[in-house]
Amino acid sequence: MKVLCTSQMGTGNVMGQTMRAVAVAKALQRRGHEIKFIAAGKMVPVIKSFGIDVCEADSMPGVPSAEIIPRMPEIMKEIKQIEMDAARREKPQLIISGTISGSTVARELKVPSIMTFLQPHGEKTINVFKGLMRHYDEQVMKTLLAGLLNAFEAANLIVLEGMPEISGGVTLETFGDALQSSKEKFRFAGPLLVEYPDQLPERDELKRVHIAEAHKKMAYITIGGSAMIGEQFLKTALESLKMIPEVTGVISTGIDISPEAIRNFDPPGNAIIRGFVPGTEMIKASDVTVFHGGSSTLMTCIACGTPAVVIPSMGEQEDNGGVLAQAGAGIVLDKKTLTPAILVESIQKVLHDSTYRTNAQQLKTTGEKYGGAGAVADWAEDLMQAGVR
Repeated sequence: MKVLCTSQMGTGNVMGQTMRAVAVAKALQRRGHEIKFIAAGKMVPVIKSFGIDVCEADSMPGVPSAEIIPRMPEIMKEIKQIEMDAARREKPQLIISGTISGSTVARELKVPSIMTFLQPHGEKTINVFKGLMRHYDEQVMKTLLAGLLNAFEAANLIVLEGMPEISGGVTLETFGDALQSSKEKFRFAGPLLVEYPDQLPERDELKRVHIAEAHKKMAYITIGGSAMIGEQFLKTALESLKMIPEVTGVISTGIDISPEAIRNFDPPGNAIIRGFVPGTEMIKASDVTVFHGGSSTLMTCIACGTPAVVIPSMGEQEDNGGVLAQAGAGIVLDKKTLTPAILVESIQKVLHDSTYRTNAQQLKTTGEKYGGAGAVADWAEDLMQAGVR
């Protein structure tokens, strides 16, 4: 059967929401289903790297981050048209959507749809949205909220990447009556990964591949797509590695910072600089992962049972880091006061206190109960076979 996936809300980095959809897409592709993924710009080679065919969207709106919210009604309209054109051309039997408009396109074309969504992990995430509603034009925010609720109503199934055990006190009831009509559609899936850790080689073998030494301590440091961290965090990470030469640090600059730019930062000999890397392999291989609190990396740490040091830049990332800290599987640092010495102290603490990994492994066991991308693929096949709309 044919499945069309969509997750991109512009030409910027949308890694978290894209990887949720990619995980489900790959699970279905492995079962013989035909997958097409709408993408543009930097996301095209990322999607293709997973062996998925791309419907390239040349007209994807390129909007500066400061203008995204004020122009959201306009962006939603443009994205919906791109999705509608692709769906009419491809004639899918299911649409998997990480956008606000994908499920409404499916409803109009009488095609079943699954919407993928990140589980909020605390009140700070909710407060970010409330702050946006106060800060921006009231009519714009009403339009955005109405569009989101309409998307939930249009979807046949709403898959939350996460599990109730890490809700941070946020449940569907937190949103009052707004989600009650869609309540029965929500299902937890645990971490949604393209490749699950248990399908990969053992940690020592992965270390041999990526740092050439199976028994050396490895820190995986990922810059992610956050411009709020960017080069300054990179400099701090490199200075930290100079202080712990016994640890090999693999630094991923993601798709927003070129690895070539690192040459000006005097990297130490125990730093390995990469661009876009196989995140699950790196996190499984690492003794500690250092990241900014992005949802995709958080869920991969949980799936791998790997402890972490988290340096958030916003409320949502603070909540994500809090998931690990509250479980005793990580340490959260304040970006404003971060120094190389503070980062080194936290890395060393995680490396030398085995309870961090023990607790991370317990989170892994909890996540596995929800079935991951395989469970979502089962639900997707049920929808396609029933032809539900």
